[in-house]
Amino acid sequence: MNRIVIIEDHPVLLSIYRNKFVEEGFQVEIASDGESGIELIERIKPDLVVMDLAMPKINGIEVLRWLRANPLFRALPVIIFSDSAWKQQASKEGATVVLSKSKNTPSQVVETARNALRTFGSQQLEDTLATNVAFLAGSSAAPAESTQSRKTKGQVLLVEDRSEIRATISAALSQSGFRVTEAENHAAALQQVEAGEFDAYLLNRVCPDGLGLALCRRLRQLFPHKPIVLYSTVALSFTAEQRLKAGASAYLTQAEDVLHAGRILSKLVDEAKTTPVQVDTKVTDELVSA
Repeated sequence: MNRIVIIEDHPVLLSIYRNKFVEEGFQVEIASDGESGIELIERIKPDLVVMDLAMPKINGIEVLRWLRANPLFRALPVIIFSDSAWKQQASKEGATVVLSKSKNTPSQVVETARNALRTFGSQQLEDTLATNVAFLAGSSAAPAESTQSRKTKGQVLLVEDRSEIRATISAALSQSGFRVTEAENHAAALQQVEAGEFDAYLLNRVCPDGLGLALCRRLRQLFPHKPIVLYSTVALSFTAEQRLKAGASAYLTQAEDVLHAGRILSKLVDEAKTTPVQVDTKVTDELVSA
């Protein structure tokens, strides 16, 4: 569950936005001025901040400057919702998105927050994997005989739309002893499935075509006993029950876990050889719309 901070000095608006975000599944902490907002952000380290600009004690522009000067919060998504004349200044100071209070409904603000979190999570994954590219490239340059002598753990289908992320995860899986086939979307993945057999599947839950969960369910129908691992660093809500109903054997939400997915796949592949994967393949309306 995403934790957010809302900073707004108008009590009625603060209540409206808090209730809407809670209704949509967010964990919400509130502050009524910039000073208490900074204290709250320091204490709980939220995933996102939503705030006004014209506030008592410390205004929103000063809060933005403080956030962007702090290494811990330099990349933190900050959504400004205000009708203040400072909106242009807020963009210059590093606001992720600037919205007009009078032109955007609470539902639109929530959707903007979700989009910002998706982008932020994707960037975190890219940054984490990028730091490992050189290491993996160096490791893959090991003598051919050592690679060939290592027992292959199986064939994995990797579904990821971003080429640089796909290449890095593929290299990591290869280092773990897997042969990797890559696909960039739902359609390409199904073509690969028709063309060959795989021991496990690693899928990005968040893809441009929005079919990560649909692909997971389809693969589970086709292969009831094969390990299927979903990953996403966007921190989307996904309960254990939902994971099972989607057909996923595991769900990774940390960039470091995605990078080391080979370890998890190795364990799941070994377990699948002796104990079939137990999943619930029923498709619910909730998952269809996810």
